[in-house]
Amino acid sequence: MSGLVLRIGQGVVTRCIGGIAGIALRVGAAAIVVLAAAPSARAQSAPQARQQALAQAGVGRYSDAEQTARRGTQQPGGIAVQNTLGEILVLRGRRAEAESAFVRAAVPGSGAPDSLMARFNLAAAHYEDGRHDLALSEFDRFIDVYNAHADSLTSDEMTAVALAVERLGATNPELFKDALKAFDRAIALDGTNLRARNALGEMFLAKYNSADAQRTFEGALAVGPDDPGALLGAARRLAFDGQPGADSLVNRALAINPSYVPALVFRASQLVDLEYPAQAQQDVDRALSVNPNSVGALAVAAGIRYVAGDTVAFGKLNERAEAASPRNPSFYTDLAESAGRVRLYSAAAAFARQAIVADPRAWHAYAVLGMNQMRLGQIAKGRASLETAFKGDPYDVWTKNTLDLLDTFKNYDEVTDGKFQFMIEKDESAILSIYMKQLVQQAYDLFSTRYGYTPPPPIRIEVYRSHADFSVRTVGMAGLGALGVSFGTTLAFDSPAARDAGPFNWGSTMWHELAHTFTLGVSDHRVPRWFSEGLSVWEEHRGRPGWGFHVTPAFLQAFQAGKLVPVSRMNDGFMRPAYPGQLQFSYYQASLVCDLIARDWGDSALVQMLHGYARREGTEQVFRSVLHTDLKAFDARFTAYVQERFARQLRALSGDSTTVDALQPVARLSRLAAEDSTDFRVQLQVAHALIQRNETDAAVPVVERARRLFPEFSAGQDDGPYRWLARTYDARRDYARAADVLRGITANDETDYAIRLELARVLEAAGDIRGAADALEGAIFVNPFEIPVHEHLAELAEALKDHALDVRERQAVVALNPADLAGAYYRLALAQHVAGDDVSARRSVLRSLEQAPNFAQAQELLLAMVDGGGYE
Repeated sequence: MSGLVLRIGQGVVTRCIGGIAGIALRVGAAAIVVLAAAPSARAQSAPQARQQALAQAGVGRYSDAEQTARRGTQQPGGIAVQNTLGEILVLRGRRAEAESAFVRAAVPGSGAPDSLMARFNLAAAHYEDGRHDLALSEFDRFIDVYNAHADSLTSDEMTAVALAVERLGATNPELFKDALKAFDRAIALDGTNLRARNALGEMFLAKYNSADAQRTFEGALAVGPDDPGALLGAARRLAFDGQPGADSLVNRALAINPSYVPALVFRASQLVDLEYPAQAQQDVDRALSVNPNSVGALAVAAGIRYVAGDTVAFGKLNERAEAASPRNPSFYTDLAESAGRVRLYSAAAAFARQAIVADPRAWHAYAVLGMNQMRLGQIAKGRASLETAFKGDPYDVWTKNTLDLLDTFKNYDEVTDGKFQFMIEKDESAILSIYMKQLVQQAYDLFSTRYGYTPPPPIRIEVYRSHADFSVRTVGMAGLGALGVSFGTTLAFDSPAARDAGPFNWGSTMWHELAHTFTLGVSDHRVPRWFSEGLSVWEEHRGRPGWGFHVTPAFLQAFQAGKLVPVSRMNDGFMRPAYPGQLQFSYYQASLVCDLIARDWGDSALVQMLHGYARREGTEQVFRSVLHTDLKAFDARFTAYVQERFARQLRALSGDSTTVDALQPVARLSRLAAEDSTDFRVQLQVAHALIQRNETDAAVPVVERARRLFPEFSAGQDDGPYRWLARTYDARRDYARAADVLRGITANDETDYAIRLELARVLEAAGDIRGAADALEGAIFVNPFEIPVHEHLAELAEALKDHALDVRERQAVVALNPADLAGAYYRLALAQHVAGDDVSARRSVLRSLEQAPNFAQAQELLLAMVDGGGYE
């Protein structure tokens, strides 16, 4: 997984000052349709005009809504429509005119029923104008209003107080609690108050409180199922939690109100994250046509131009944003978050600094800065930024979780080895550093040659004992399904001791993440996620037998059903999978794309494609410039490639298999398997039936036939037919066949520790000592903590006269602190002596004697080395 953080920006969706959609839909969806379509009459009363204007605004007819509201202001009691007129003008980006309307409605004693909301809107407009101190002083007066009139405030007035106090949270975070109380009071006074419900949900999301946000938006949708604000809030919550369905909710909101700028901006930001800038630009253009001064839309537009390298257009959008809302930190914060989500971490940090310059109280910008400094490996600077953010806003869960994580770093060793810097939990650093140093250097040498690139040092590698801690490091909270992440020259992944992550191969994980370091670097961090992930899996396949994702029946069935995404939209499979398992399928599919390119255009084409992305070319352009083909033609070529490569397996899965009656006679079952000899599923059903009945002689040929049809179906589980077959051959002492079956399992399952130990034992029984040693080494990449495995591998290495391997495994035994530590040091010293490293051997034998001063064999070895004589 490359470092793509699922984070919804605080300012990505700019909240409407008045929450127009929420107010409008309180009259009910059916009533809105009637009201919005009703003919406008100059004789309408002010209350009627206000209601119709709200309804028209609720469905996006802002021009009609403005005209209706203006006519209403001319009627007796027209002051009641002034605030509504101002809110509608804000939606159209005409803040100066809106301020005049708010001023008229906010005059004490004006008779406007929503004068308190007008006062909030006026203060918010002052903030948007860059008059931050004035706005904050105006927000502060709402506390006096609450203290003097709390018992008499209406639901709408209490909402205005809540909104103002929430803004004051930037000066005193304890006020967020008061804002929560005020929102709750507003909802208690009027359960249909969607403005209050939606604003409360947004506040929860801003503090990373997904659970309460979900409950709040569910309550809003129960009241107004067609409310665009509630639909958008629910969509944002789904996206925040990485759950599917956000796009359909946003589309529903836009079907109701096609001019709803916050929804257009959110959808555009999602498309940017998916790396579809052209589609995102369409939504941004629509948003800016409605509100040319939307800071959120301008931020997304500027982000698109920045990623494309269009500095001129980016500069103009920057100037537009500053003119629209001077010193508004949300523009730069949105840019920072957007850049971070597409792996441009240095740019993200720079944008966050600009947000802080615009407003030193932009605590969220400090948090964004700190997170990106952490991703860049600047741990001390990141901590300082996060501490500033937390001091200003202690209710940001991501910030708090990350600071809590940083407090655990005292439990880790920092181990520097040349260009690498390892952070490993103290109890594990001795053993893990032995293998990680060796493996990461092998990968680095290979990748630097293949990609013609040298990453800037140091490469920081963080290894987390707790999967929850790794998850916090990556996305700020527990629950991430991935095992590793690469931010470029900073990698983080689970320790093999992180059992809460489940069994996994730490060696292939580290190999995968380091490959990202090179593909991100070569492409100047512009490579699409699908291609970077595909290359990392492709590199895993080349790294060691069995590493990485492999073909499964489920993958090929998805291919046959047309459920794999085309290459032109492959990021969809990673960013918004449509069904369970699609994410795993996408990793493997992307690696197959790389396989095809390497086969038909050569490995160098893959590197050239990375350079194309560095030149700011899009995927379509990269395919044309490097592969001289378009995506549509490549999709057809890829389909043919999969059909060719897996022709046998696809045939074995085609057709409708009949369900086998397991109670049939053995002879009938054997005939059935022979008659349907090309049907993989029939072979498995018959094999299971025969195995359960202990019909070994009949089952063996059926399982062998299944292996020939689909050898990649390793299914190394204890009750799997292939594993049963290996045990059967083992029991017959047919070690060659047993080893062949076990190799087939390990070649397609990188995480099965026990099967590797079994393979090592069988190979050793067959006399294949080198093969047995390789199998044990493969097991260590799953679990390096078993002393007997290291001891036995050392014995095999000694038999092979592989002195380097012998020394390494003896070092591993010492690192695991065995009960007989003196003996372990002695055997290490002996291995080092035999390898010709007497300097290290003397050091080790002295350690042995420190543990057991009367250890005769250690004394003899030391004397032999001091005398310079031989030792046997």
